[in-house]
Amino acid sequence: MYTWQGNPHVDLLNRDGDAWTYDMGLLPLAADPDEWAAIGLADCTAWCYPMADEDELFLAYHLYAWMFALDLLFPRTFKAERDLHGARALVDRLPLFMPLHGTSHAVPKHPIERSLADLWNRMAPTRSAEWKRNMHNALLEYADGQCWELECMCNGRIPDPAEYLVRRRGSFGGQVGICLAEHVAAAEVPTRVRRSRPFRALSDAWIDLQTLYNDVRSYRREVENEDEICNFVLVFARFLNISVDEAATVITRLRAARRSEYEHLEKTQLPELCRQLQLNGNDREELSAVIEVMGFHLAAVDAWTTTAPRYQAPAPGDAPASYL
Repeated sequence: MYTWQGNPHVDLLNRDGDAWTYDMGLLPLAADPDEWAAIGLADCTAWCYPMADEDELFLAYHLYAWMFALDLLFPRTFKAERDLHGARALVDRLPLFMPLHGTSHAVPKHPIERSLADLWNRMAPTRSAEWKRNMHNALLEYADGQCWELECMCNGRIPDPAEYLVRRRGSFGGQVGICLAEHVAAAEVPTRVRRSRPFRALSDAWIDLQTLYNDVRSYRREVENEDEICNFVLVFARFLNISVDEAATVITRLRAARRSEYEHLEKTQLPELCRQLQLNGNDREELSAVIEVMGFHLAAVDAWTTTAPRYQAPAPGDAPASYL
């Protein structure tokens, strides 16, 4: 398995990374300095992409900053006011700033729009049409996931585990992470592989490993402090009629199973798929490069979720700070 490691540009990222964030107006719109610092986002980004060069590392950091800013903006505005209409209006304009063809001439009206337009202009020009579609859809899925969580909150509806598992992959931004892994690796998963059952299953397991642990570590803040109801611990506790401590134990077991599935898919099914598809050497190299970045990312997010101040409130069931 992969282990996390640092990026030599992390000190520069800690020093200068948020110059862009403030320039775009994302801060202090979405968070105060202490709340933002508690995320430990520079360390997280550097651990996720230890081999990224300076420009690529800053790009990844700024994309994560945009995602966190949107995630933090919702509780203090739309969720606090139960304003689904306002949230939907914000999200519905985002495609204007991610053109699949040509250049957008839309005028940003909000820091979220301004920063997304800047990110898209930095990310997209060198990528294939398919990558742009994938990232475009992934970012919209992420933003729409915030609206879905708000809709559940407005209706007082706790989703069942099957629905939540699928929707949480979007609201966590899992597919954004895979597209970013391709960008950092300067590679793309071959289309035939990306659309295959083994790679889709691998992607789902990769995302689930992160969301399951994140929701356990976030439970106290989200459910008890922010009145959030879209959280794995609460979902399993209500659906199975068990305590939150027991639900955390169920999640720990489920996460262990998902890790076994991920390792089986990476080590057994993907190589077999490459043989079946008769991938050429270049396609195999691109796939391997992306899988390597995904592996470092997975180890880094585990370590970051364990150590970042944002996630240090006591977790249900005294969930162990281990990588399972």
